[in-house]
Amino acid sequence: LLTTTKREDGMNINFYEYTIGDKTTYLEPEYMGYKYSDTKKLGSVSGQTDLSIYYSPPCESTPTCVTYAVLKRDEDGYDPCGPLYETKKRDTEYCDPNTAYWSSDLFGFYTTPTNVTVEMTGYFLPPQTGSYIFKFATVDDSAILSVGGATAFDCCAQQQPPITSTNFTINGIKPWGGSLPPNVEGTVYMYARFYYPMKVVYSNAVSWGTLPISVTLPDGTAISDDFEGYVYSFDDDLTQSDCTIPDPSNYTITGLITTTTEPWTGTFTSTSTEMTTVTGTNGQPTDETVIVIRTPTSEGLITTTTEPWTGTFTSTSTEMTTVTGTNGQPTDETVIVAKAPTTATSSSLSSSSSEQITSSITS
Repeated sequence: LLTTTKREDGMNINFYEYTIGDKTTYLEPEYMGYKYSDTKKLGSVSGQTDLSIYYSPPCESTPTCVTYAVLKRDEDGYDPCGPLYETKKRDTEYCDPNTAYWSSDLFGFYTTPTNVTVEMTGYFLPPQTGSYIFKFATVDDSAILSVGGATAFDCCAQQQPPITSTNFTINGIKPWGGSLPPNVEGTVYMYARFYYPMKVVYSNAVSWGTLPISVTLPDGTAISDDFEGYVYSFDDDLTQSDCTIPDPSNYTITGLITTTTEPWTGTFTSTSTEMTTVTGTNGQPTDETVIVIRTPTSEGLITTTTEPWTGTFTSTSTEMTTVTGTNGQPTDETVIVAKAPTTATSSSLSSSSSEQITSSITS
């Protein structure tokens, strides 16, 4: 995926009604894949990064009418059990497994976690290129995970109705009272910094609900429950023609390695590595490794030269230049030029005077 719309953190969560005690509907791959959206949508929340589900129902303070939660949700106000009452959790043996319990335990949305279908959609952003292992440690009651535009949802169409696919990355559908092998998983090969559509559908038929979600990165790093920094959402843009990237390998290039040498005032050679991201020749973000070699500079050179001149006094001047030092690096050189008056005229005068004095004495 290459999208041009604004990115938001986390996944979108949609809630759909599920009849309490229904032990067969969630067994259908078509229902878990897309037909769940044919039922009544209860609401949605966004920006969710803590994706795992761990729900245990509270016990009611008093026995209640056993009924389907779908009746309680009717917008016409019909309530066969009478007015809603305040529920309190208590440690007693009484807990009707067939009762729909209301709470905000699932992503802060007020519904019946005891009987509900949850759809999570978003884009997974892999930080590395390689194989990613997604895993459900356990499932109660039923769940699937799909990754990729052909199975989760079409690129740039996150908010659209689900596509009719049952090609799941993880198939966590199990019969009532049955069990799945522990750590049911699926592997997806991904290219770094490309967004991959991702969808999780979870159904709970009654009472407790559990769905621990994790992923193992190519370098072995394990991410469990909290997917912050890995999952995002985008507004739909059905007009973007280049949203889908059929083969991301055609858009990736090998990371760049650049070496630079710098002089410094230390007495030894220092090497450091810096990582940065630049735009590669394919127009995509590309890792660049910059190796910086710092070599000690030669001590500044000082050269003194004396030149004769016709003045009557000594003149000193300083000139700065740059030469190649003994370490092969540019080195400052200070040239001190001393200009001294020549002695030729002075010597001639002395000789002439001496001759005159001698001549006078002889005479």
